[in-house]
Amino acid sequence: MDEPSQQQRAKRYEAIHNLLFVVETVYTVLLLVALLYWEGSDFLANVVQSISPNPWIHVAIYGAVVVIATKLLFLPLNYLGDYHLEHKFGLSNETLGGWAFDELKSLGLNLLLSVAVLDVLYFVLRRVGDWWWIGAGLFFLVFGVVMSALFPVLILPLFYKLQPLENEPLREKLTVLAQRVGAKVLGVYRMGMSEKTKKANAAFAGLGSTKRIILGDTLLDKFAEDEIEVVMAHEMAHYQHGDITKMIAWGAVTTFVGLKVADLGLHWGMARLGYEYVWDIAAFPLLALCLFVFGLLAMPLNNAFSRSREWKADATALELTANRDAFIRAMRKLAEQNLADLSPHPVVEFLLHDHPSLARRIAWAEQWQSD
Repeated sequence: MDEPSQQQRAKRYEAIHNLLFVVETVYTVLLLVALLYWEGSDFLANVVQSISPNPWIHVAIYGAVVVIATKLLFLPLNYLGDYHLEHKFGLSNETLGGWAFDELKSLGLNLLLSVAVLDVLYFVLRRVGDWWWIGAGLFFLVFGVVMSALFPVLILPLFYKLQPLENEPLREKLTVLAQRVGAKVLGVYRMGMSEKTKKANAAFAGLGSTKRIILGDTLLDKFAEDEIEVVMAHEMAHYQHGDITKMIAWGAVTTFVGLKVADLGLHWGMARLGYEYVWDIAAFPLLALCLFVFGLLAMPLNNAFSRSREWKADATALELTANRDAFIRAMRKLAEQNLADLSPHPVVEFLLHDHPSLARRIAWAEQWQSD
């Protein structure tokens, strides 16, 4: 029997990922519904309230238990999707111990951030009343901006080793490219991805004084310099277009809408489930369910907005580099190295992809002509 082609393997890989997404979605909904109707959340809320009547401590303990329980309940699916599947398709270099250690670090980070966010959210619910969704939306906006700024300096180094790029000509070339789009970067870094994956990636990460160019060693080792330049030109085009600000603004709008929808759902469900106050932590699964369902429904719209920005970034990348051939070569290498489906089903692309298909991007670039 003939070996399957690269694209046949990519389509199978994509199909399994999509199936796991559906399974995780259904699993999440069932768990939240079960917590409500089998009164598991009520039981947990009563237990932690007996430990301390202080609402801050009450919410913190509830949140910590939920985060740990969620991690354990989803561990088999995480193993299948993040470890087993990546090894099955030859995309991972990570040992089982390394994966487990990353899961522990992720759990610790989620505990810290989730408990803090939940405590602030329920403080707003207690103090603001019917207008809680506005206060919560403002908090999530500020939180998102802060996390975007801190990501490359505090969070990313927890999982990947970052070192200043030693290739001085490439570093200079990318720094000059950043200056052309009006960006001042703190530095150009090599990210040690190869210890964990064979996939290639790069980023123009951070905000303000934390902004830096980050190149995966898997990209540096496999891509020619002009291909790396055009990949980073695409990332820098987002900066030139103000896409970070636009994405934050878009996210803020959808967050406010989602929180208002959750507020309506929370009040509708409270009367039927016997909850008296919106700040009752026992009703958290109802709030989470409303936000989760809204996120699913809004996903195609969010992805469509993202794809529109990606098209513009592609155009600017070609204008900045005037190197159509390098762009096409880079897209094809990304498809091969990351085992990406060049032409996913249009419905799948519409629902789940925040980037246009690589086949459409390549076809568009082939028709591109510089002025």
